[in-house]
Amino acid sequence: MDQGPINKFYFALLPDAAIAARSHELAGHLRRQHRFSTKPRRADLFHVTLYPIGSFRCLPEEMAFAAMEAASRVRKPPFPVVFDRAVSFGNGDNRPLVLWSKDGNAELKALHQELADAMRLTGIAPAKESSVEPHMTLLYQGHLVPDIMLEEPVSWTARDFVLINSLQGEARHDHLCYWTLHD
Repeated sequence: MDQGPINKFYFALLPDAAIAARSHELAGHLRRQHRFSTKPRRADLFHVTLYPIGSFRCLPEEMAFAAMEAASRVRKPPFPVVFDRAVSFGNGDNRPLVLWSKDGNAELKALHQELADAMRLTGIAPAKESSVEPHMTLLYQGHLVPDIMLEEPVSWTARDFVLINSLQGEARHDHLCYWTLHD
């Protein structure tokens, strides 16, 4: 019996349309240059995961309310997001090619921590604590490539963040709610 797709919920930053289009072009160029067999992700799916909430067949209402309450507690001003290289993440046969910064994007990590702390305050603790390595996935099922310094970093100013429901296997992201970054 098919129970439908898995709903993967997480907070994320989204690049604006121009940055997403530029990133898609860059992904196509890197795909050809390094002979990846898979196509880049669609530009409208590009995002930077801030905080994973979980995967569910159906989102429990209390989880959705807790996530929204946690997000409303965030007090961070807008900040720059900068990715200065493309790198292979992971291991095995599925090495996503991602945009990443050697300098780590400290503001992204701080926003992740603020969301984690706010989620704990609502009574929802993460299943496991994990370190965050901010990145934006360009394509999946890649192979190992050396770190590629970008001629021009991919950057934008993060002004808001979003709660996403990603329907696994359907290449669809539903944006459930946005929050503006402010002091």
